Amino acid sequence: MLLLLCIVACKDPYDFQPNDPTKPDPPDPPVLVQPANGWDSNDFTYPQNVTFGWHALSGALLYQIEVYRDSLLRSQYLSYSNTRVTQPLVTAQFGWGKYYWHVRAASRNWNNYTDWSEPFSFVLPNPAQ
Repeated sequence: MLLLLCIVACKDPYDFQPNDPTKPDPPDPPVLVQPANGWDSNDFTYPQNVTFGWHALSGALLYQIEVYRDSLLRSQYLSYSNTRVTQPLVTAQFGWGKYYWHVRAASRNWNNYTDWSEPFSFVLPNPAQ
């Protein structure tokens, strides 16, 4: 009976809904670390693993990362998105080209997500050139 009560009453720990005015404003956005802004890979193996890292925010439960093929971060050029990153480090695979990425954080203790970080770019070289 207790198990059934817990299943019905317990919330998903990843079920975060922002915009609760009773909670404090979030901290500043995460600071990106790797790949460094403007990084140019010298690896021609594809698909290529790229590891993204940023400074952890105290109290952050989840991070959201987006990677685009467009400097304006327009949705039609979204190459990768992950909304449930629990650590400030994630690896994904990409083909050659120039990419732009940013991160924001969420917590049940804040009234909203943080702002998006400053976008960084990186280049994976064209193997035909």
